[in-house]
Amino acid sequence: MLLNILNMVDRNLLAGFGPQVVADLKLSDSEFGLLTGVIFVFFYSIMGLVMGFLADRYHRPGLIAVGLVVWSALTAYSGIAKNFLQLAIARLFIGVGESCLAPTSMSLLSDLYPSRKRGLASAVYYLGVPLGAGGSFIVAGVLGPQIGWRNSFLIMGVLGLVLALPLLVMKDAPRGAQDPIAKSDTGKGSWRHLLITLKQRPALMLTMIGAIFLHIPIGAANFTQLWLVRERGFEASDIATLYGVLFIIFGVLGTMLGGVLGDWFNARHKGGRVRLLAVLMLVLAPLLLGYRLVDPSSPFFYIGMCTGLFLMSVFYGPAFSTIQDLSPTRMRARMTALLLIACNLIGLGLGSVITGVVSDLLQGAAVENSLTLSLLAADLMSLLTIPCFFLASLHIARTQMGEGLANQIDQLPSRGLS
Repeated sequence: MLLNILNMVDRNLLAGFGPQVVADLKLSDSEFGLLTGVIFVFFYSIMGLVMGFLADRYHRPGLIAVGLVVWSALTAYSGIAKNFLQLAIARLFIGVGESCLAPTSMSLLSDLYPSRKRGLASAVYYLGVPLGAGGSFIVAGVLGPQIGWRNSFLIMGVLGLVLALPLLVMKDAPRGAQDPIAKSDTGKGSWRHLLITLKQRPALMLTMIGAIFLHIPIGAANFTQLWLVRERGFEASDIATLYGVLFIIFGVLGTMLGGVLGDWFNARHKGGRVRLLAVLMLVLAPLLLGYRLVDPSSPFFYIGMCTGLFLMSVFYGPAFSTIQDLSPTRMRARMTALLLIACNLIGLGLGSVITGVVSDLLQGAAVENSLTLSLLAADLMSLLTIPCFFLASLHIARTQMGEGLANQIDQLPSRGLS
């Protein structure tokens, strides 16, 4: 969790310092969208699949240590970047380093906790998202005015290099130890078998597609600071600190409730944890969409903002534990990596880039509140998450019914035939 916090701080520090970096390096919205979107997530996603392949075979804490050293060194280098190209190169290799953490960690957690506890375990690990992403805005709001954005990047990079040391003595966990039934897992390692598994388990595919739509507004959220300063009239340092605090509070609330309620719902109701996500998204969607259009002085503005932060975080525990439950034991790291490709390369990457490009086009056409309209469009696309997660829950429910019937048959007393 601590490393995931650092991971998210380093990843989102550029978004937290958005107004300052854009002004210092004279970036357009499209260039900023590329830096926070495709340039970072392309290699992050592609290399994540490679890291998943390695994590299914080799010492997992050591693999995390190598990635941590790479992304921390490039975070420090970001602090001395002089132009778009230099910062783009740094962001690219930060993505390569960070790509090892999630698939390796989720695979490790699935070997430390049984299925009934994986939602909560995943949620605790993913507390790193709201604490880290929120922390990046607090760093921007508190340290930024004191030492500047460049020195903030340098400090975070050095911190990561120090935290790599404990990983060198950490032991790996036995694979499949928490899934006795999975001992018969053949452990096929080919990419072809990965695709066959997806085809045979539609709930896996639908969960990933739902995650894509959910990550489009998460990618667009890289423009939040620019939007709040440019079109809502806030001071950069003040709103960065406030947004960071709200991100931590409601992000932590969403992450923990998603884990706890997901495990509770999964144990008592058919359809698994993803059905809970579909219900939450359906109920809270009006608040998510409405706050983009109201005046910042209205309480509804902050209620809607906090709702968005909650929905961005409640997803992690239920979705990632569902992927672990539905994946073969020897494919969990790669399946997690595939989910990250779907979330980041397609959802987050496109969400960030499209928002920047659309905003530039609307500004060129002299349309007012161009970022507001761009962000609202991304929020609307997230509603496609609802049918995806609901359909995934139907497939899970059918599987649960089939397994329940099989267990009842196995418990019937055997009778001889005369």
